[in-house]
Amino acid sequence: MVNYLKSEFLKQRHRFNLKLLWLSPFIAVTLVLILMGGRFFMEGAFNWWYTMILPGTLSMIVSFTVSAEKKHNRHGLFAVSTSKIKLWISQLVMNTILLLITNLIFFIVMSTVGTTLGVSIPFLSSFIASFVLFLTLAWQIPLFMFISEKMGSFFSLMISLFCNMGFGIFFAATRLWYVPFAIPARLMCPIIKVLPNGLPLEAGNHLGDSSVIFIGIIITVALYFIFSLITTMWFHHREVK
Repeated sequence: MVNYLKSEFLKQRHRFNLKLLWLSPFIAVTLVLILMGGRFFMEGAFNWWYTMILPGTLSMIVSFTVSAEKKHNRHGLFAVSTSKIKLWISQLVMNTILLLITNLIFFIVMSTVGTTLGVSIPFLSSFIASFVLFLTLAWQIPLFMFISEKMGSFFSLMISLFCNMGFGIFFAATRLWYVPFAIPARLMCPIIKVLPNGLPLEAGNHLGDSSVIFIGIIITVALYFIFSLITTMWFHHREVK
């Protein structure tokens, strides 16, 4: 399995995905500096990050990975004796690691710029928020790998943006916050004290209830493993027909 994973990372060396890991955090930070200035930099950076830029980045990374494999007919690996299950799982794991890396890069860039501007969310809260975003968005990886395989990169990206920006923002502040696409925005309320619309969370607001954090993480982590299992079995059986 280690060799499969090494192979997946080697194939990323000359693809746009690795550039996206760095480019996306800088885009988020630059947009906030231009549009919002320095006073609400941290709140704005996180809001732009988890409502639009991070879901879009994740969808592009997943879609580009799948489309490249399809374009090259998976490098002829199906013509030799190889584990199709391991091929799919290695791509799942690689995309999951890339999601973690881009969140860490965002955290470092945002914290550095915020400290320079003299405005910051507490360091620990920022780190926890970045890691929670990784946990609550990872479930989309197997889902959009499947959609990319079935419908192509364009539809995968459009569905991702529609669901994350539509369902995510609309349901996050309601009783239906547990809709999976809305969980990241809902959990940011008690962690970094920012509402889904980017405004600071007022003291006493019910959205500051931290009990949702554990529930939201459990739901999304469970979905990650469920979708990973389902799509792995689908990929294996589809290819051996």
